[in-house]
Amino acid sequence: MKSMQSIVILALFVAAPPCRANDFPTAERVEFVLECMRDHTGGRFELLNKCACTIDRLAEQYKYDDFVEAQTMSKAVTIAGERGSTLRDNEDAQNAARRYRASVVDAARACFLR
Repeated sequence: MKSMQSIVILALFVAAPPCRANDFPTAERVEFVLECMRDHTGGRFELLNKCACTIDRLAEQYKYDDFVEAQTMSKAVTIAGERGSTLRDNEDAQNAARRYRASVVDAARACFLR
């Protein structure tokens, strides 16, 4: 009987889908895809797939917390006026924003998103 239980447990582990280490929350993925679709032209179905592919590739490169930080820096360094000067003048923030944008461009290119 114990060997049967062991076989069942082993079968469950083998049949279980692999867990992705850097999986992003669904809401974050949807938000990225919607923004991506807004920013590009083309058919909805085509853009949906290309933008989903892009966020999937980014999820392979970034841990979720690192992604949020990089994305935030990328958006924050574009804040105009006095409020944005703290980040615009920060070399580390500028570098993080550049790396993030380059990652997005590479991921989009790999997913045939122009």
